[in-house]
Amino acid sequence: MTTLAQKHLALLPPGVAHAERLFALIDESRQTLRAWLPWVDATRSVEDSRQFLAGIADGQRNGAACAAWLIESDGELAGCIDIHGISALYRSGYLGYWLADRFVGRGLMRGAAAQALDIGFGEWGLNRIAILAGVENARSRAVAERLGFSLEGVRRDGLYLNGRHHDACQYSLLAREWKCRQ
Repeated sequence: MTTLAQKHLALLPPGVAHAERLFALIDESRQTLRAWLPWVDATRSVEDSRQFLAGIADGQRNGAACAAWLIESDGELAGCIDIHGISALYRSGYLGYWLADRFVGRGLMRGAAAQALDIGFGEWGLNRIAILAGVENARSRAVAERLGFSLEGVRRDGLYLNGRHHDACQYSLLAREWKCRQ
């Protein structure tokens, strides 16, 4: 997987060499991230991040139904974005993303997501990419809306986080809609 770059923003292929920086980034924004991401509490050490990165890299080499990139801004690791749950049969997948607190509000996620969507719709030929965001996760919902995703509805108890269920907004974007926005 190649590195994709725009001014001040790059998507990097994940590798175990990023484990220390990734863990530090997760740890510094742990309280914010854990409200919306189920894996945060299980990430307790650099070794946990190393295992995650190794698993992603192995999966991508072996054709797993997921692709992930690390988001870098001006040389600093800022977050992560992925397309997961990829179905070759249905030509669809889900977009997932997060940024550390200090990188939020700079437009980085919109740029990173645009690059990931270009790959998903362009290189891979997906027809539909969805986003599942907690109803109360205003920032994640704003990313979906700014990118032109359509709200399809609310999945009742669609997320399970921190010991309880949460309603989730399901958004989708079709390849033809993305092409019209370019």
